[in-house]
Amino acid sequence: MRSNRLPRLLVSIVFIVAGWTTAHAAPDGPSVIQPKYETRIERHVMIPMRDGTKLSADMVRPDAEGRFPVVFHYDPYRRSGLGWDLYLAKRGFVSLKLDARGTGGSEGINTDEYMPIEQQDGYDAVEWLAQQPWSNGNVGMMGASYSGFTSLQVATHRPPHLKAIVPIYATDDRYTDDCHYTPGGNMRMYYDVGTYGGMMVGLNALPPYPEMDKLNWTEMWQLRLEKNEPYILQWMKHQVDSPYWRSGSLRPDYDRVQCPVFLIAGWHDGYASSMLRTYTNLKAPKKLLAGPWCHTLPDTSMPGPRIEYMSEVSRFFAHWLRGEDTGIMQEPPVAFYMQEFAKPERTMDTIPGHWRNDANFPVPGTKELTFYLAEDGKLIPQPNEKVNRDYDEYNYLATVGLANGYWSAGGIPFYLADDQRADEAYSMTFTTSPFERETHLLGWPKVVLHASSSAQVATFVTKLSDVAPDGTSALIADGSLNGTRRQSLTNPSAMKPGEIYELNVPMWPAAWVLKPGHRLRMAVSSSDFPNLWPTPESTRNRIYRSGRYPSRVILPVVPPSTLKAPQFLPASPLAPRSNPTQQVTYDQITGMATVIVSSPTREFRCSASSLDPSQASIVGTHKHTVTVGNDVVEVSTESSIQATKTAFRIFINLNVTKNGKPFFQKAWTVTEPRRLL
Repeated sequence: MRSNRLPRLLVSIVFIVAGWTTAHAAPDGPSVIQPKYETRIERHVMIPMRDGTKLSADMVRPDAEGRFPVVFHYDPYRRSGLGWDLYLAKRGFVSLKLDARGTGGSEGINTDEYMPIEQQDGYDAVEWLAQQPWSNGNVGMMGASYSGFTSLQVATHRPPHLKAIVPIYATDDRYTDDCHYTPGGNMRMYYDVGTYGGMMVGLNALPPYPEMDKLNWTEMWQLRLEKNEPYILQWMKHQVDSPYWRSGSLRPDYDRVQCPVFLIAGWHDGYASSMLRTYTNLKAPKKLLAGPWCHTLPDTSMPGPRIEYMSEVSRFFAHWLRGEDTGIMQEPPVAFYMQEFAKPERTMDTIPGHWRNDANFPVPGTKELTFYLAEDGKLIPQPNEKVNRDYDEYNYLATVGLANGYWSAGGIPFYLADDQRADEAYSMTFTTSPFERETHLLGWPKVVLHASSSAQVATFVTKLSDVAPDGTSALIADGSLNGTRRQSLTNPSAMKPGEIYELNVPMWPAAWVLKPGHRLRMAVSSSDFPNLWPTPESTRNRIYRSGRYPSRVILPVVPPSTLKAPQFLPASPLAPRSNPTQQVTYDQITGMATVIVSSPTREFRCSASSLDPSQASIVGTHKHTVTVGNDVVEVSTESSIQATKTAFRIFINLNVTKNGKPFFQKAWTVTEPRRLL
């Protein structure tokens, strides 16, 4: 062991003495690591696991002698594009894309996401990469979404040679903050069938890469066709928090991660809350960057502003994986983009606002500003002690929510919230007087409702909006709570009709500047269609507001930062891209609203009825095509969930054709009882 380590130490010393540092700061600009190397690409590098299974990776490394730090990302999405791998390799890193077990070019089978064996494989990959002759022994992990999750998950197992990670758009809690359920215990509607879950049924059925024909290609494909299982079946089985969701979740034991962490979050991404929470709980060296982005990387996101985030990533890895003084750890640890009002547009290119640096998060000096619900739809700074009636009430309509944006942009490159007045017309609203001074919000708003329902299962959706002087209402943050989860996400209990409960509605974090003359509005409804699955009972709900029942909203107000604002390299111009189409239809007889989102390779249809909320459904179709030699393989899937008052029925059909002829078919039909959803 000692003889293996000594050459790496000597090589590291030579790099430093020879002027290895390539980070340069332009006058009044950000520090930058310049490209230095030509690159070489090696495909289908097979990495052995402890049980003999081999995982496949594409590798890009500097075309030069020497030992270099290694960075990899790890997911089941099949490798495509080498953008950030080339970026890192030109700057002195070996970079890899690694396929999870049972996917892409990797051996084995895949029956669920984030399994313990997948995390163990990640550990083994780290240690194997550290021992290769081109490695300096220091390994990092990075990635967005799934590969951001795996970065955190593998780090909890503490591979000795994992020295730093960069999770982008990831979660610390697979139940409360992923695409299946919400922090308030609601089931998400369109996402699993319409995008990720439905997509993975087909993606996991694709054959290994065509160029792998000599590596047991046919046997690998046949095994995954027969053994791989749809993830959706497990998600629908586990409708409450349980040990199933703790596997792969960082919360509550954040101390398991001890290597340095650089978190990148987007305010319009689905994981902003979990990324901020992870930062507050980690004790290892850490940084946080939160921009206005959706579930698309910071250099390609709509909305922007877009930045060259890989410059920051390379500086972080250079510091921790090769001991280079890039200055990144001397800079303030957190940077936020503060959003400002703009007329709502679904396809807004750039959200107005400004960057700020802070010494920590929550920001020192944060104060709470409280407004209480009052008569005549007002939000007032003091509780209203004397009222003629201490409640307002509204009817639940399952189709309210169409003005909202999609959670995490719905797998669409962009899809922001529209003018909220369309939903507010069918909601209960409370509005402040115009603000007299500029007010900066940064952190989690709190909403406390005193409420009752005529139903045993009811959801309470709250939206906070910035209302301009002309009445335009722009969404700041939203949240929801299934009233049956008011005390526990593990053991929900039915609401007693007419009983008044204090409900703490989990809210999305906000980074927003309220301008003088603008007002804050809170809207309350019981639906966020098609983001949330409608609860099954028609109901009339009451919101109480008095000294006895002080329903209120609490805002996190921060002082302006005294630190110099961060500067980032601008991203390259966006390449042209095709966008899906979206249609909304409404049947005036049945009260059924249907959202249809279509692109050449996928479509989903979400339906809900304002007359019978139990009759909701979603159907998603996905198509994948690959060419293998002279053969064209097409994998098509249709997934659907249909609801009744008491159950969810799940249907999944997988069809594989070769040259237009049937090759493989499999179907799953499962019924799961509704567990107070």
